[in-house]
Amino acid sequence: MWIESRRAHTTTRGARSTARALEDARTSRRERSTAMDGDAAARARRWAATKSAATGATRREDARRATAREAPFAASAIAERAWAVLDGSRSVAAGGGAGIIARTASAPLDRIKLLFQVQAMASSGTSATAYTSVGQAFRKIYAEEGILSFWKGNGVNVIRVAPYAAAQLASNDYYKSLLADEQGKLGVPQRLLAGALAGMTGTAITHPLDTVRLRLALPNHGYNGMMHCFGTVYRTEGVGALYKGLGPTLAGIAPYAAINFASYDMAKKMYYGENGKEDRVSNLVVGGASGTFSATVCYPLDTIRRRMQMKGKTYNGMYDAITTIARTEGVKGFFRGWAANTLKVVPQNSIRFVSFEILKDLFGAPAAKR
Repeated sequence: MWIESRRAHTTTRGARSTARALEDARTSRRERSTAMDGDAAARARRWAATKSAATGATRREDARRATAREAPFAASAIAERAWAVLDGSRSVAAGGGAGIIARTASAPLDRIKLLFQVQAMASSGTSATAYTSVGQAFRKIYAEEGILSFWKGNGVNVIRVAPYAAAQLASNDYYKSLLADEQGKLGVPQRLLAGALAGMTGTAITHPLDTVRLRLALPNHGYNGMMHCFGTVYRTEGVGALYKGLGPTLAGIAPYAAINFASYDMAKKMYYGENGKEDRVSNLVVGGASGTFSATVCYPLDTIRRRMQMKGKTYNGMYDAITTIARTEGVKGFFRGWAANTLKVVPQNSIRFVSFEILKDLFGAPAAKR
């Protein structure tokens, strides 16, 4: 009995040992399997990292090559933009210089024209019949104020006309380039539109200077120079006073500039042909004729503008100015100073256009569309 019990006990112990051995073997296999799986995962991670690094390097190399290929084109685009800005700057400089030359040469006639336009106003500082003709006005101003008085307000005028002429002449070329067709040709409507836009561009920028220039051109104006005039007008009348008459100014300059620029271009085209060689002397005549025609058409609006820019209360708007002048002075009231203006416009317009063309050639600015 004891022997049998001992055998059973031995058998049980053997079975347990066998089971433990089997379990140890399975555990060992699992550990080896886990280790192998870990090694495989590590190898996979290393491979993925290597592949990612290679892909990143490839992409960086592709990007570098693309940048190298695109660099000349980017540099070319930057150079083109810089050259366009430089061309525009040359045109602006030529326009400003042409405006200064033309305005200074015609300043005496311009002052006489202004005095004719505003002498009927109570705030003009003179009587309504003080100036009766261009010759009489020349003699009167020279006798009372001296030779330099013909250039009264011309310093302000030059400061005004430089940005005005620069903006107007350069923007006219710019607008024509925008409005030209695929062959670079321009019709009459496109020329008129370009001229109108150019005129309004220059006028809107420089209207306050024009108001100050008018105030300084009047006799007994009471201002001590340009800055004093600016400060006094701003302090006593407000900033809006510097923009008095802007509405009729824009209304007047749009048709004037449109007709002036378009007629000058069309007259040159008719005279020289499509690709004829231009002559500066002939251009002086063409410029004078186009300026006289456009100024005559738009002169009434210019008279209204000048009167609305006068000191103090003048008219209750543009319509009131038109009706008041027509009722009290008749049609002639709108054309006061026309003769002096015509005498001024002929040399001024001629000199301005021809000077602009000469200065553009000197500065190397691009030629305008014909």
